[in-house]
Amino acid sequence: MSKFPLSAIGLALLTLGTPGGSAWAQQATDIGKVTVTGEGDKLGNGLLIDEDTAKAKSTVTKAQIDKSRGSSNPYQLLSMLPGVNAGSYDATGLFGGNLRVRGFNSDQIGFTINGAPVNDSGNFAVYPQEYTDSENLCELFVTQGSTDTEAPHVGASGGNIGMTTCSPKDKAGGRFALGAGQLNYSRVFVRGDTGLIGAFKGFLSASKTQAHKWKGPGKADRDHIDAGVEYKLGNTTFSASLLWNKAVNNNIRSLTLAQLAAEGYYADFSANLPTLKTPTPGVADVDNLGAGATYYYGYSLNPFENYLITSKASIQFTPAVRLDIAPYFWYGYGTGGNEGFTVRESAPSGSLLHTGVADINGDGDRLDTVATFNGGLTQTNRPGVNATLSWTLDNQRILAGLWFERARHRQTSPASIINRDGTVGDIWENNPAVLVKYNDGSFYQFRNVLTISTAQSAFVQDSIDLLDSKLTVVPGVSWRSIKRDFTNYPSSGAGAFYQLSRTYSEVLPSLRASYQFTPETQGFVSVAKNAKAPGNFEYFGLANGITYTNGVGSYTSLSPLTVKQETSVNLDVGARYRNELFKASATAFLVKFKDRIARSYDPLTATSHDYNVGSSTMKGLELEVGTVPVLGFSAYASATYTKSTIDTDLPSGATTFYPTSGKQFPDTPTGMASLSLQYATGPVMVNLAGKYTGPRALTLVNDQRIAGYTTVDLNAAYQLPNVAFLKNPTLRLNVSNLTNKQYLLANSGSGSSISIAAAGYPGAFAPSIYLGAPRFSSVSFQSDF
Repeated sequence: MSKFPLSAIGLALLTLGTPGGSAWAQQATDIGKVTVTGEGDKLGNGLLIDEDTAKAKSTVTKAQIDKSRGSSNPYQLLSMLPGVNAGSYDATGLFGGNLRVRGFNSDQIGFTINGAPVNDSGNFAVYPQEYTDSENLCELFVTQGSTDTEAPHVGASGGNIGMTTCSPKDKAGGRFALGAGQLNYSRVFVRGDTGLIGAFKGFLSASKTQAHKWKGPGKADRDHIDAGVEYKLGNTTFSASLLWNKAVNNNIRSLTLAQLAAEGYYADFSANLPTLKTPTPGVADVDNLGAGATYYYGYSLNPFENYLITSKASIQFTPAVRLDIAPYFWYGYGTGGNEGFTVRESAPSGSLLHTGVADINGDGDRLDTVATFNGGLTQTNRPGVNATLSWTLDNQRILAGLWFERARHRQTSPASIINRDGTVGDIWENNPAVLVKYNDGSFYQFRNVLTISTAQSAFVQDSIDLLDSKLTVVPGVSWRSIKRDFTNYPSSGAGAFYQLSRTYSEVLPSLRASYQFTPETQGFVSVAKNAKAPGNFEYFGLANGITYTNGVGSYTSLSPLTVKQETSVNLDVGARYRNELFKASATAFLVKFKDRIARSYDPLTATSHDYNVGSSTMKGLELEVGTVPVLGFSAYASATYTKSTIDTDLPSGATTFYPTSGKQFPDTPTGMASLSLQYATGPVMVNLAGKYTGPRALTLVNDQRIAGYTTVDLNAAYQLPNVAFLKNPTLRLNVSNLTNKQYLLANSGSGSSISIAAAGYPGAFAPSIYLGAPRFSSVSFQSDF
């Protein structure tokens, strides 16, 4: 077992400044009384609650959320918890990041907001910068390893993460916040609450956040709106919420270790527009967009717009029987990645798709290879509904429910013209006037697919109290299914029409139990089966032997679909202890994977594939402890030991294998530890938080690794006296990476993207990494009114 440098972190924190801190989430402050101590800070600085569920679970409360930078994304807020390996591409949280829990990647974990699933319906990816404003986020929890029986997921083999937004307040008023910092960081947030108007209450908030990249040219520009309403009618409560987000982000360039050594820590894309060819009739002009450091940053872009509408009707038929019905609708539209590509024109020919590509640059010929803005465009319409019936008996609480969802996932790749001065005609790729066409008048597409994913589940769970409620036993079972109906329309990337339909389903039993040995001590055990279906990218590009007649493609065969759904069995055995001064928990876990899925790019075929890497085993220990404030001082600490190994060799050919057996699964550190020290008195709060992340492998054969690192963050606040209409006016200082540490982050992208090998094997390629963002400081002023 690796040694955790808790003492080193503690020493660093103590020598860097005054320990401290509480937050003031949802506090009740009297006129003339100034305090920064909120209810959520009474245990573990807002990183621990009095949990008694019979499985591993950790929670971030409003107190911790409020002391963080307003632009923080959920990955950053979860980073201190046991089992969580989180990395952000910048300090503001606007550019996204990576997250693993017990080695499970984010696309193996089910994410919900107010009970609605938000993983990508195609490949289950997660984009944390899109979801919420932290001022409106009241709770964030993670169940490490075991997915909740009632959770609406078909892609969660490794637990779930839930986000709950704050309800409208009973009293009319509002809040505003202004923030500024390095890298031209600026943020404005405003929220207004109606208060109770009869049986109705609601709120509306809006924010705008901007920041430049920490290396290279470019920035993030995010607009966000949250809204919520609640209405009570007799024994029925109706509620609804809206989350809307629109952002345009330049991407931060990732590097291989070789590129890092050659180009340096701050290497990024070029600030210079490319010099494009002046169109000359009758000449085969060829544009050159460059690559890496010579690639123009304005073509590496992520414009995206999304909204989520959730609603819920809670009907209390009797004191013992309640029905919850929760419809939702998710919409997403946008592009991403490196989007500058050249497209070759061609003279009309029936042997080409749609008879070839028409004149792009307007020189009257069809001889040129022309620069275009040609990103992957995704549009998703995703309605669904959850229904849960709860029935409370003498010593039982029975839950039963259904979930249904139908996601229409349209993935295309049109090409917008790039003007001769290098500017893009339309970054959103939806203006027909500037889109490239084929010779037959249809619009050019590099990909053109539609996936209809119909997901459903049914579950039942019984919570039984025995032995004067000392023993609680919770058996449960769920059935989950997803049917994918896939249509590949002819495109320049996959030129023939074909359709496929596949259904994946699994019965998932679980059994949990807890026993209250003393009023202070509880033990628990949990065993649960989880499952994840393959992503829809496996259906792309399956046509072989494509030929064209009169511009219409046909194929000789389709490659078989070989990827199976992955399943895992998760065992937790743990104990919790609490007295008047602190609470502690310890959880030992064992996870057995079958047909574990990993995704890797194959340079031999220039395509990405999912692989079943066979069976794998994860086992480890998670520790967590938090104190109550004593003379203003309080603390929180967590530690994690994880051993995640691949059990078999992965086939590299008909009779050859990659030597993966016994190797550490990528981006899964053996050791992690965190420590948060706080001091709060009167109007002053100071918090120092450190996180150690151990060394990590980058490939399945472990032939490339990156070192461990420790970062320290500072959060401080001073609450001013109330004046005029300003209530609880507060100044905040947030400093990320206080010691300006340089460190490396594995790049798993938005999914389980993994390199099989860096060199020396068939299909080997060097994996890319992200660089840790340097020290970043911001200040904010916030007040209620």
